[in-house]
Amino acid sequence: MNKQEYMLIALDMDGTLLNSRQEITPRARRAIEEILRQGKQVVFSTGRCIGEMEAYLDAFPSMQYLVCESGACVYDLRKKEHIARIPLPPGQVLEVMECVEGEDILTSFFMGNRPFMDSGYMQRLGEFGLGEFDRVFRQSVVRVDSLFSFYREKPLEVEKINLFFRDDGSRRRTLEKISRLPLSLASSLAGNLEINAREANKGEGLKLLCRHLKLPMESVIAVGDNSNDVEMLRATGLPVAVGNAVPAVKALAKEITDDCDHDGAAIIMEKYML
Repeated sequence: MNKQEYMLIALDMDGTLLNSRQEITPRARRAIEEILRQGKQVVFSTGRCIGEMEAYLDAFPSMQYLVCESGACVYDLRKKEHIARIPLPPGQVLEVMECVEGEDILTSFFMGNRPFMDSGYMQRLGEFGLGEFDRVFRQSVVRVDSLFSFYREKPLEVEKINLFFRDDGSRRRTLEKISRLPLSLASSLAGNLEINAREANKGEGLKLLCRHLKLPMESVIAVGDNSNDVEMLRATGLPVAVGNAVPAVKALAKEITDDCDHDGAAIIMEKYML
């Protein structure tokens, strides 16, 4: 396939487009702006919710589409409306809560495209390997005294649950319980666990968007680094792994580019979209 035939590129954020300082480099920014100027699509495909993406989205006012919450939300930024949603029903959220209770786990619920979290954990982000996300959390998180009590009083649909662990033992015990439930499980950061409805993943979200746009999946590039990118890479015409990707992602890729600190995503955008 010639590079001119690729009409959409889906970019994972953390560990892929963003460097280790959570930045989009000038080179990547120029590539995104030029692709959009040419009428092609650049889509951030991320585990984050919209509330955690505002600073990045503000930089690209001509970007129209977003796949977020690991595929549970497909969103039209221009119209400010959902193209698709695949939430967890309250009953499954309560089952996950039962698996988590008794462990010291930083838990976040995405509800209404915002992250909700216990206020007490905001002072402990570093313990859970989230020190570099301090600014993002402080700007976007809706803080409540007790997330589980808050939810039991007002059980709503949850687009995604994020669990962050202090140690491998806690993660292993929790994963053993949650694995028995009919859910989609993945990771985007070392040691975390992302929980979605069984039907929700980045690959499904991207397919829903491409059906909406009437684009064949063969005309789509996907670039990723971690296990929550696997279904997205499987779904597209050109699956690409950045150099810092986990082995399972590299094994699926037709091309491996440089790592996130050496403009790997920008290299692919220039090579195949420009």
